[in-house]
Amino acid sequence: MDHLDAARIMAADCLCFRARRAARAITRAYDSALRPTGLQATQVTMMNAIALGPEGAQPMGRLSEILALEISTLTRNLRALEKAGLVEIGRCKTDRRVRVVRLSEAGKTRLAEALPMWKQAHGKIVAALGGETAAALHTALDATALAMAAAGPEHERDDTGTGPDNPA
Repeated sequence: MDHLDAARIMAADCLCFRARRAARAITRAYDSALRPTGLQATQVTMMNAIALGPEGAQPMGRLSEILALEISTLTRNLRALEKAGLVEIGRCKTDRRVRVVRLSEAGKTRLAEALPMWKQAHGKIVAALGGETAAALHTALDATALAMAAAGPEHERDDTGTGPDNPA
């Protein structure tokens, strides 16, 4: 079998290709709508995950799990938010070894300001897909993430640092 046969076989069935293509298309729609906030969809996703943590903060390890990112990739992605003054990275009060991320006051404000633009993008995406397809996609994506996490550590994170929450 030559490379062209291999490419045809993979292209015909590859879930990764389809997931990444769909993720990039959806991300572009959110990025476009969020542009006035100065935030990218990947950053809003990260900020949401932080804000929803206990007491509005997330330990780095837990944030890494939620976002399915390696710690090193997460750290690189958080640097821009920290530099912009939108997140603060400190130590856990009860265990100084654990780094904790929380939104700054500016981050909380920026996230709240992003909501109308996020709603606009989300509405357009749901309208383009149709409500039923959007709901089915939502369910399928959640089920996929759970199944891959249950399949074992080698499937939990994308070692390239790319994916739906951090597209290439």
